[in-house]
Amino acid sequence: MGSYKQKQRPMMPIIALAVVIASVLIVVWIVMDRQSGNNERTQGEDSEVTQDKSGPPKTDFLPGAVVKQISKPAVIDYNELAKKSITKDLMEYRKKDLGVNDSVDLIVKSNESFTVGGNTVSMENVIEQAFAGKGRVFEKELDESGAQKPRGLTTYGVYVVQSGDNIWNIHFRMLKDYYARKGIRLGETADEPKSSGMSSGVGRILKFSEAMVIIYNLKEKKVTADINIIEPLSKVVIYNMDEIFALLEQIDFNNVDRLRFDGSNIWIPVH
Repeated sequence: MGSYKQKQRPMMPIIALAVVIASVLIVVWIVMDRQSGNNERTQGEDSEVTQDKSGPPKTDFLPGAVVKQISKPAVIDYNELAKKSITKDLMEYRKKDLGVNDSVDLIVKSNESFTVGGNTVSMENVIEQAFAGKGRVFEKELDESGAQKPRGLTTYGVYVVQSGDNIWNIHFRMLKDYYARKGIRLGETADEPKSSGMSSGVGRILKFSEAMVIIYNLKEKKVTADINIIEPLSKVVIYNMDEIFALLEQIDFNNVDRLRFDGSNIWIPVH
């Protein structure tokens, strides 16, 4: 028995040594792991600093940030129509799509702007002024973040007033354009009174349309109520194409001379 115990004693130091070595290895592993983590964070911080120096802060580093795409509305330049340009091609495409020719110079969406000479006009600003002039409020619907919600786009036709123009002839050109796409040709005297002195149906439509257009003074940057005094290249006539076409679609041209107009309303009597 004594001989057996003497042989077992050397095992204890060996086990103790193994435990110590294992502990040292674990400590070394933990230290190396922490150093590796610190290096990664340092590299990440260096990367962030480099990005901050090279450009604006990235929203990736701002938890919970709301990212919005900001698109600048198009600006359509009237001056580009005189030469071969993207603007000219776009206007020709939009006119063809609507079925109009030279009765308007520009086809502009309600979220766009246009430039005539050195004057840039925001359609949204024009619409707001036009609403205010009629005692109405142009309401903007906002989302939860306070940004304006996109509205359904409206199409506007813009005619730049030229020397010798008058508002009646400008409207008449628009009306001839509309009926031409319907296969109906309006004669040059279709807008003139009948031999009896009564206004023709076309004349009544033109009179009514005066209340449907917007006259914008480019120099004063405001909507004007005076539609009779128009100055070349300083004013534009703006049509709500959706509204104008919706009205004309309701009129049966075969009964156009039966139209009645009381100064604010237009209709065809039932009997």
